[in-house]
Amino acid sequence: MQYFWLWIIVLIGSLFLEIITLSSLVSIWFTIGAIGALVANQLHVSFLIQVVFFFVLSILSLLFIRPIAQDYLRGNVVHTNADRVIGAITTVIKQTTFQELGEVKINGVIWNIKSVDNTTIEEGNLVEVLAIDGVKLIVRKIEK
Repeated sequence: MQYFWLWIIVLIGSLFLEIITLSSLVSIWFTIGAIGALVANQLHVSFLIQVVFFFVLSILSLLFIRPIAQDYLRGNVVHTNADRVIGAITTVIKQTTFQELGEVKINGVIWNIKSVDNTTIEEGNLVEVLAIDGVKLIVRKIEK
């Protein structure tokens, strides 16, 4: 019972931190761990076991609940049709290097490109679009 207030403080502190960082999923895991440790405290188990409950429940909730919660909370995804360029094969119109972005033109739109393996791709080479990263395309050179 002597560690009861410790777990209450951890629980309130982590819950408060989660509230002020609204939907960032920063400390809710420690709140869950503190609840488990508080239950262990009420069952009069040793402090060491309470600490183990705290860490195990915090880690398990982080590993299993976080991916689900992130998908649910990711509400600002704007769906566009930009992903239709993935898989497209086009010609490089400006060379790309490790340090500089190159360019391609797809459907009348000029895109910045970066090689997937950071190699140089000269102007005139064919590339395949593998992904979109922000406002640039990640491409792979197609060997002739």
